[in-house]
Amino acid sequence: MISISRLYQINSSRILQHIRTNPGISRIAVANELGLDRSTITKIVNYLIDIGMVLTTGKYHGKAGVGRKATALQINPTFGLVLGIEVQTDFFQTVLVNLNGQIIQTESYPYQKGNKSLEEQLEFIISSAKEKAIKERIPLLGSGIGLAGVIDPYNGIIIESYPLQLGDGMKLKKYLESRTELPVFIENDANCCCWSDIAFRPGQQHRNFLALLGEFRSVDITGGLTRGIAFGLGITIRGRVLHGDTFSVGEFRSLLYDYEKPSRVQFSITDEEASSLPENRELLLRVFKELAFNMSILVNSLDISKILLAGDFAQYKKDLELILNEAIQKNWLYESTKKCVIESSPGGDKAVSLGAAGLFISKLFSVPDMTDHIEEDVGNILLEKIVQKED
Repeated sequence: MISISRLYQINSSRILQHIRTNPGISRIAVANELGLDRSTITKIVNYLIDIGMVLTTGKYHGKAGVGRKATALQINPTFGLVLGIEVQTDFFQTVLVNLNGQIIQTESYPYQKGNKSLEEQLEFIISSAKEKAIKERIPLLGSGIGLAGVIDPYNGIIIESYPLQLGDGMKLKKYLESRTELPVFIENDANCCCWSDIAFRPGQQHRNFLALLGEFRSVDITGGLTRGIAFGLGITIRGRVLHGDTFSVGEFRSLLYDYEKPSRVQFSITDEEASSLPENRELLLRVFKELAFNMSILVNSLDISKILLAGDFAQYKKDLELILNEAIQKNWLYESTKKCVIESSPGGDKAVSLGAAGLFISKLFSVPDMTDHIEEDVGNILLEKIVQKED
């Protein structure tokens, strides 16, 4: 049987989530739409207003009723700031956003290999953002971090990262939370691109979509960094990011990969050829066609209705849209036209860092026992931890 305290956590989270997805809603409308009694709504909403998470914004203009108009409610976007961090092989990209996803500040830091550990460098970045937030007189609520590799997002562990040469099960979340005294979420970088859409486009019609994260960046070739291409795949089904039993969903190698001539590249091109991208347009289009060949099977088998282009791939939307749609239609079993929307990530070159912030915000407005992992501290539980630390 569910405890009274757990029921309160769930109802508080449901109310918080409902206000966020329905800005300007009244207490009465929240009660009616969630099936909760008005005394419960009043108690929880008054608390959320007292801590500054919810604002009253004039009068509610919903369904007409008898008597004076009810007060409208909305989430306070400046309740706190969230830091999103992308970890690349040679730099860190950060964004500081409010709860609406509006970017307040962006910054880049070099990845100092050999001088400081990854944990120490991330600790410094989060601590620096914490100080900046204090100067803005808006607290830093926490951080989301996106990086390439196999990530256990529930325990915040880097199981293995081929690009970053990590493979010892790094307990990054535990380390950073103990040092910064802030909640931290860790996620695969391509999955972060999915979280950006989920967090900042609530109620969108495309619940089954792919995020294609392609970046022309430095990769480790026989111990030295050289220019190459890195690709990551994020998969969202029914509005939920897929991780898999071993957290390796989205780890990609092309079906056309040349095993007779192994390379560090995920496609059927050599390391030397990859170093000429993206300037070598003929080779670039060849890679795009190979990518489309692989993705067409997923799109048609999983009934994907949207593909989100992120990272450097977002700059080539025109080429990719044409090539992807052609491959998807060619692979389609029926005579009808398979419809799949191709969009560029709104985060542009900051898609991962913005998505990492979106991950944190999504968790803040989630409902306990309604996520993929029931042990997660989300919704009201996460909010209470933040408020207690601020006090």
